[in-house]
Amino acid sequence: MLKNFFSKKKPKDLPSTEELIERGFAPQNGKVHVLLINPPSTISERYGRKDLGDVGGDMIPLGIACLAAYLREKGFGVGVLDCPTLQIDSDKVYEIIKKKDPEIIGFSTTTYSLSRAIDIAEKIRHKLPTKLTVIGGSHTNVAGIETANEYGKYFDIIAYGLDGEYIIHDIVKKYSEKNFNRDLFLKDFEKLESIKGIVFRKNNISVRSNPSEIIENLDELPFPARDLFPTERYMPLPNNYKQLPATNMIVIRGCPYFCTFCDQAGTKTRRRSPQKVVEEIKDCVENYGVKEISFWDDTMSYHKKWMNEFLDLLIAENLNVSWTCCAAVNTVDDKDLLKKMRKSGCWNIFFGYETGVEELAKNIQTNKKNRDFEKMKRIGKWTKEAGIEVRAGFLVGLPGETPELAKKTIQTAIELDPDYAQFTVCCPYPGTKLANEIHEGKWGKFITHDLKDYNMWKVTWLPFGYKNPEELKNMERYAFRKFYLRPSYVVRRILSIRSFEDVKRYIKGGRALIKGFL
Repeated sequence: MLKNFFSKKKPKDLPSTEELIERGFAPQNGKVHVLLINPPSTISERYGRKDLGDVGGDMIPLGIACLAAYLREKGFGVGVLDCPTLQIDSDKVYEIIKKKDPEIIGFSTTTYSLSRAIDIAEKIRHKLPTKLTVIGGSHTNVAGIETANEYGKYFDIIAYGLDGEYIIHDIVKKYSEKNFNRDLFLKDFEKLESIKGIVFRKNNISVRSNPSEIIENLDELPFPARDLFPTERYMPLPNNYKQLPATNMIVIRGCPYFCTFCDQAGTKTRRRSPQKVVEEIKDCVENYGVKEISFWDDTMSYHKKWMNEFLDLLIAENLNVSWTCCAAVNTVDDKDLLKKMRKSGCWNIFFGYETGVEELAKNIQTNKKNRDFEKMKRIGKWTKEAGIEVRAGFLVGLPGETPELAKKTIQTAIELDPDYAQFTVCCPYPGTKLANEIHEGKWGKFITHDLKDYNMWKVTWLPFGYKNPEELKNMERYAFRKFYLRPSYVVRRILSIRSFEDVKRYIKGGRALIKGFL
């Protein structure tokens, strides 16, 4: 059993980094066919702050965990490196690649982590030229051709699409048919074009193959390969958990809404069966000692019948597991549903409010999921009455925004009165509708195209209503101060303390808030 992964051991009893690296490899007949890498980054880099301290926030990268599980099930040897959690840099990654000698090196990247993947891939290309490099993830899903055009000399294949399992399996299978010979594989354009969901270079031109089929039946997929990851080191952010050990899950793929700033907007929504989800929760509890689940789905509650069936099954299992999720206001407009969620263990819901100002909401199409400010207030009130905490996300620097309208967003945040509020700078990620609108001259202008800055904390574009980037960045800081430094808020949080674990979380979260945001 693996439940001792999460047991409360003394630091000296915990596995070393080298032991955790070794755990990440599951060869087949002594061979690692694919090494999947989550590139190096720090919490401070992800949040655009110099020093947030040991605040937590690293969780299993479910994308590569799912790919590793699928490939292993198909008979291929796999390896995984979650560099942020292992706290290893690009040089260490290169050493591991030389030692383990994988046939394919795959990177899963966000926009801001792309530069680290490029660093590693550049070194591979120069020093290990026979290795095939593949890159996928949220950035390439919306900017696959651009990635190939700019970085094709480092990445042989760029993967794009809603589901990566079929794509990576097809790549590995067809590469194996060429005896893992990179030169022969990359010169066989007919074979490359037969792989759906990729971009590759053909005579110095980027070619995109047909999209891969989406996976309609998510139940056919194995559970993520949690056993390969450094589970002892994962820790949610302070306001994101009640109990430890905790892990994350995704049970819904896609999002039914069309927020213009989001790379998941309008993607086909599919869900695993409630039975399969509860089965995975039981696996986490029995084999990993998990006490809390963080559901990372964009909108877990979008299908009411599915949600009710899931809740009934979870309550019947009586697993004593607490959990959190994300929801859209429209999907939980039901007091009975909220009460059932609480009964099943849900203690915290994250709502992407973005703004309570109607004209700004229309500009980014979030009015379709939140409808109106009065409904947002009502659902927030019902959620709290059900005994569930409310976390809320707000954006400053929205299309059509002025400092005066930003202050209205902040005031609506205070009136909505969530337990926690997150204020971030609106970031038009490459390939999103908002980015395309700005390129066309609408709303404002880009001030940087440095992908390291695309983390929702740095100013990457300037709406017409702002004088300069400093004015916008100061508005974000003003939002945090205005919301969190209210005496009534501080007193309420102190009175909400129920355990020593709450005290530790509040101290850790408060320190990070003061250092990074106030």
